[in-house]
Parts: sequence; C-alpha cells; structure tokens
Amino acid sequence: MKYEYLESVRTEIEKCVRCAACQSGCPTYEDSFSETLSARGKIHLLNAVLDGRLNFSSRLQDDLSMCLSCLNCKTACPTQVDTQKIFSFSLKQINKSGGGSVLESLVFKYVLPYPKRLSFFAKLVGIFCFCYKVAPKWLIGFLPYSPGGVKRVLPNFWSKNLRNILSETTPSLANPIKSSISKVAYFSGCMTDLAFSTTGESVVKHLLDMGVEVVFPKNQVCCGAPAYFGGDDEAFRNLVDHNISVFNELDVDAIVCSCATCASILKHYYSEVAGADFTRFTSKVVDFQQLLVTLGMNSVYKMKKAGGYNIRVTYHDPCHLKRGLGVFEQPRTLIKSLPNVEFIEMEKADRCCGGSGIFSINHYPEAIDYGRIKAESIAKTEADYVVTSCPSCQLHIADALNRFGLSTPVISGPELLDLALQRNGVLDVRK
Repeated sequence: MKYEYLESVRTEIEKCVRCAACQSGCPTYEDSFSETLSARGKIHLLNAVLDGRLNFSSRLQDDLSMCLSCLNCKTACPTQVDTQKIFSFSLKQINKSGGGSVLESLVFKYVLPYPKRLSFFAKLVGIFCFCYKVAPKWLIGFLPYSPGGVKRVLPNFWSKNLRNILSETTPSLANPIKSSISKVAYFSGCMTDLAFSTTGESVVKHLLDMGVEVVFPKNQVCCGAPAYFGGDDEAFRNLVDHNISVFNELDVDAIVCSCATCASILKHYYSEVAGADFTRFTSKVVDFQQLLVTLGMNSVYKMKKAGGYNIRVTYHDPCHLKRGLGVFEQPRTLIKSLPNVEFIEMEKADRCCGGSGIFSINHYPEAIDYGRIKAESIAKTEADYVVTSCPSCQLHIADALNRFGLSTPVISGPELLDLALQRNGVLDVRK
C-alpha cells in the first residue's frame, strides 16, 4: 500500500462534507484566508493524494505544518471529523517517505526518551538563551526571533530541574481529606521539570496539604506530544510504552498533570498506539485544578481569611485543556474561591495564543500575530496577573505581552494558589 498511514484515516477524511465550519476560529485560516490552511482545504488536498490526483509536494508539507493543533476545527465539525488524527497520520506518512525534519527525528528518538540526555540538551539550549538575553542592542537585528528589535522571551533552562528537587515519594503530614483519593502520581512534563520547577513544587505542596501522598517517579519521560504532532510514530510509541509501564507499576488513585498538553496526550492519544493496559492508565489521568475542585478544595479556600491586599486575575484557556479535556469551568471556580483575588474574564479566553510548542519555533512570525490578539485581550482586563495551565502558553503569552509593551506577569494555577493564600516557605519535599 503506497500511503498506508493516510489510508488508515481514509474514513475520517471521507466524513468531511466541506461545510467550512472549521474555518471559524481557525487561527491559521483567519490570519491568512488561505483555503489550504483551513482543515477543509487540507483534507481536500489529502483526499486528492489518496485518489492519485496529487503527490506529497513540499507545498503540501508546508501547509500541513501550519497547524497549531488547537483542536478548534475538531470541536466545530458537525460530522465529528477527527482532524487532529488526520493531520498527525499525514505527517507520519511524510516522515516515512523521508520528508520530515532530520533534527527533530533525532531529538524525538535519542533525546526525549532519556531524561539525562534531555536535561543536558536543555542546558546547552540554556547557554544560547543566556547569550541571546545579554546580546547588545546593535546585534539584535541579526538575531533570530527578534523582529522589530524586540528579543523573544525565553525559558530559563539553567534553573534546577524539578526531578533534582522533589523526592520520589512524599507522604503527607496533614489530615487526609474525606475522599477515595489518598495517593497520587505526578506527571510533571518536560517544561515543568526543566524550566518551570516552581509550578511543580507548588503542585506537590498543595497535594500534600490535602493529605494526599505524592509519588514523583524519576523514570517518567516526555509525554510524547512533540513526536505525535510531528508525525514520528515510532518515537511516540516508545514514549507511550515506557510511561504506561512506569505508571502502571504504581499503586495510585490518580495521575495528576499540571500541563494541559501532557494531560490531553496521556488521556486521549495514548489509546491510538498503546496495548491493553492503556485503559488502566488513562482512566486515572486528571488535571491538577480539576482534581482540586472535584475534591472540594475551592470550598476550603473560601474559608481562608483574606489578607490585606487584592489582586486582579484573568485566565487563558489552553487549547488542550478546554477542547482536549473539557476542563474550563474548574480553573475559574478555583480562582473565584481564592481570598484576595478578583477574577476578570478576558475576551476570547479560549482562542489559541500561538505557542503550540514547536510551531512557535518553526513559524514565529505567525505565532506573533496570534499572540498579539491574546495580548490585546489581556490588556483590556487591566489584570495584575495572567493565569494559565500550560507551560508553552505561559511562555508564549509572556513573550507576546513583552513584545507589545506590557509587563503583566504570567503564572500557573498552582503559583496563583501560593500567591493568593500568602504562603511562606516551601514544604520539605526536597530530596
């Protein structure tokens, strides 16, 4: 079979009725008005490939790469076409024919499955990030990701890794809450481990405060999102098999995630390639904020005595949390329950910010355009803080705000809990 990966999603491709519902809210289409950058256009072209009327040209590959994986087209589709699966399998087909990125393939296969290698790779990138940040003004015009003389906001890969901070198992000293959940495993994700360790520490602190024992397996690896969205089937399968093996060995009631993309991948995409054990694994995956609300912690926070200050907070919905997991009311419920916090809803809170992992690296000018819309929505709220539940969103929104002259801090949900509850110090969860 010439196009086996594409043939395997033929049924999904043929479900498209070309109604154009997918165009509304699609950032790439609304920014370009190019039919080939809408889901309908891409599916039409892929159908032509299957029928032998078109080949996988470089132009088609470029169009397929111009996707934020925001899931807007999938949720808008009246015939429930699984557009994300179609695009991923199309990229798998391209990779099999040797048309994918060699560098990305090497990273997916030889770096992501190995935490020590990934950490070393991140530290090397951190050297570039440091040099980039301290580069003199006269050099900015020659640097990448610096249009208009404004440098991109980059992660701090020189911070201490979360896996070097937390213990593998931490029992809680607090009175347990009345719940069936008494022991959880924490899936941190790569960015939280490598650059946003304070978020991970806060997650564990609050779980311990609830009387929940926390297991943080040090042999967990990348969730596989970059490989999946990049179409590297073999690399994704290897990461899936490893993580399911690691977490299925743990006797835990839930697998907690603080990264929207990780949670969505673990919950919904592992089933595409995993064996019989995937149901046991995926049924336990839950977002951190979702878990807190499910356990009634928002009622507990309401009883906390308010301090002497008030902060205005707005919230950005990560695509993979709202459209991927259906989690959007819980973060708002949690924020509204916090003392000292005033919640302001921004316009288009669920519109993709443009981060989307590798997309913002390969297509930074377009990512800036999408980020500008998000920055404008945030500015109108006059909020003191922007809260979100995805490290990629957190980084890209911070970059967008900086690029357009705004200094509003962007923080994670667990960090907001620390701020609002006026916590001091860190619980003894270090190794």
